[in-house]
Amino acid sequence: MLKKKLLYIYHLLAKLLFLFLFAIGTLFVSLFVFPSIRIFVHKRLSFQKTCRRVLAAILRFFMKMLCASQLLEIKVSDREKLRNLKGAIVVSNHPSFFDSVILISLQNCTDFIVKSTLSSHNVMSVLIRTLYIPNSMKWDDILERSKENLLSGGTLTLFPEGTRSVNGVQNKFKKGAARISLATGCPIIPVFIGGNKKRGLGKGDKFYQVNENDKFRYEFVVKDAVSPKDFACFPPPIAAKRMTEKLQELLSAENNRGAIYE
Repeated sequence: MLKKKLLYIYHLLAKLLFLFLFAIGTLFVSLFVFPSIRIFVHKRLSFQKTCRRVLAAILRFFMKMLCASQLLEIKVSDREKLRNLKGAIVVSNHPSFFDSVILISLQNCTDFIVKSTLSSHNVMSVLIRTLYIPNSMKWDDILERSKENLLSGGTLTLFPEGTRSVNGVQNKFKKGAARISLATGCPIIPVFIGGNKKRGLGKGDKFYQVNENDKFRYEFVVKDAVSPKDFACFPPPIAAKRMTEKLQELLSAENNRGAIYE
């Protein structure tokens, strides 16, 4: 009983400490690192790519700290495939707060489509407005920004659910990833996020909740590419619908039971 209580206290304090460090680090990067890069890199696309690479390296270090603290464990089925991706769209289910941070750290230089609420009036707003695409932008602008990055060899990451799932029940996938893939000809790489339940990191969880007896365990399953060419025989609206249904099937809990554990 005492051991369980001590583990809870440790996991809670570690979680709160790292969330605090994440907030402070975000402010430091936004206010000092990015402006320093701007002095030497002036073109917008080059500046964004340089900042994304720097941010990915910083987040890899942050993830190593979390793993060393025994708060987190990350397994990836094909880490090199994600690291070396170019001109591809990465889509994933979205069970917890750390999903986006880990996915950015696993890639060298990825753009991200994020919830518009994250780009205004919070500690992450400067960073997100500088590097990423708020989903509140007009669709034509989202497509143009995505195409520019993808065709120059970058990657784009997004969550088709739009927000975190609740109690492991996935939200219906939106068609944005499929529409971008069909418009650019770039393949989609589905990545299933499994592992154990992550109390305190899910949608609607309380800040004081943690996995009392275990660390947060993540398992990333990198799947084969879904090519837009396989759906080219359909009219665009139907192609986007069929492609999205395929992605939801590939990323469903039912088809990834081996990556889900307690």
